[in-house]
Amino acid sequence: MDFKRFIHPSFTLDDTSFLREVAIRSLLVIGLAWFTKILYNIYLHPLARYPGPRLYAASSLPLTIAQLRGRLHLFVQAAHENYGPIVRLRPSELSYTSAAAWNDIYARRGGKAPLPRDRIFFNDMLVDPGTITMADDTNHGRLRRSLSPAFSQKALLEQEAIIQGNVDLMMDQLQHRAQKGLPSDLRAWHNYATFDLIGDLAFGDTFGCLKTSQFHEWVKMVLDYFYVATLLQVVHRFRPLNTLLAMMLPASLVEEKEKHTRMALEKVRSRMSTTVDRSDFIHYMQKAVEMGSISNTELENQASIIILAGSETTSIGLTYASYFLITHKDAMRKLRAELTQHFKNERDITIISVNQLEYLQAVLQETLRLRPPITNGFPRQTPKEGAIIDGQFVPEGTVVNINHWAAYQSKANFLYPDEFRPERWLGDKQFDGDNKDSFQPFSVGPRNCIGKKFAYDSMKLILARLLWRFDLALDEEVGKKGGWISNHDSFVSWHVPPLNVSLKPLK
Repeated sequence: MDFKRFIHPSFTLDDTSFLREVAIRSLLVIGLAWFTKILYNIYLHPLARYPGPRLYAASSLPLTIAQLRGRLHLFVQAAHENYGPIVRLRPSELSYTSAAAWNDIYARRGGKAPLPRDRIFFNDMLVDPGTITMADDTNHGRLRRSLSPAFSQKALLEQEAIIQGNVDLMMDQLQHRAQKGLPSDLRAWHNYATFDLIGDLAFGDTFGCLKTSQFHEWVKMVLDYFYVATLLQVVHRFRPLNTLLAMMLPASLVEEKEKHTRMALEKVRSRMSTTVDRSDFIHYMQKAVEMGSISNTELENQASIIILAGSETTSIGLTYASYFLITHKDAMRKLRAELTQHFKNERDITIISVNQLEYLQAVLQETLRLRPPITNGFPRQTPKEGAIIDGQFVPEGTVVNINHWAAYQSKANFLYPDEFRPERWLGDKQFDGDNKDSFQPFSVGPRNCIGKKFAYDSMKLILARLLWRFDLALDEEVGKKGGWISNHDSFVSWHVPPLNVSLKPLK
């Protein structure tokens, strides 16, 4: 190449042959660098010894495409089926399905702090920095201690009147539709109930979904959140271009996130300004403010994450549980028998009494195993000194994760992993070989789900009252399709289509 052309006065931009030469050579250099990087990733990278598809070891691109299509969980499951309980999914990422890996990744490790969160998954564009989700370990512990009383058994019992009031409205609305012979989309109705319930407990006011039989504007934003979350995670993966890519995102995405935060702030401030004495979440958090455990600003910051974490995932569990019971007649029969054995009327169904229903608990556990609300898990990253995970040393800077879907569908962990078998949780000897410690839908360690008790109890209450009141059957059109449960996409959580059912009043 004649570099004198750069300074020669006769050179002009019209010299297309020179520009073409520069472009070709630049592409060759880029291509060579890319090829060299691929060879390094496959053969010389510190994770080169771990099993997995070479294509995944070479580049993050294949699984990134799968993630954008909502199919990541299927690709990860297939990789584990072929390569075992430890799989290299990306150049610097390992996936696990064993029970031992749960504590190694998410719990405290011999007095050491848990592994730090992966900053691609947990980023400030995705979740507000002031929330408990984004807090560092020290502040997380303080915030959790302050928030825990709001989700305790004592608090749940004090909140029962609020919870039952929302379930009453749900049952009455469904009763009205059933008497008219109208089908009901249980996916929507479970959403209405859980969003109204969380709104009532978090802000002292529902979203009006049950009353109007429609989604509130805010609810629609929350449902869209999981799509946006996937997109933002993908953008953050392509460093150092992530800032540029983020600038290219539609302004509406950023506006919706800001609107969600703003609406949550307005709602929580409105609730805090009232003098009504009610045992909702704000009531308990205000006590923490009075004690100096958290500030008013920190209290306000938690509102947006409570709505996200406490509503959609619970409604997904209820929808899938309803479907599995409708399509598994023996399980439905056993659960109805348990209900009639324990209760004489619907008013007997309370938070305390539903926790005595062993078969109902098993139904929900099996539902969460087959359709975990968070499919792909919460990745962590190994520290400077590395970490021992599942008995093997993992070097610094490695993203490590347990994919819920892959772990719960693993034949190494469960007999008949793709079948709905509630009996596996009830001591049936046929399932003695199941590795039940691999099932952790609410995670483990200091950052496990603070609302686990609330989620289980609200699901039990709604499902028990629904089955006490109605006989359920798939709508004719849904029944004809036969594959409602198949091929649901997952963007952080499941994209669940409408579940239209016919309701027949029983009492």
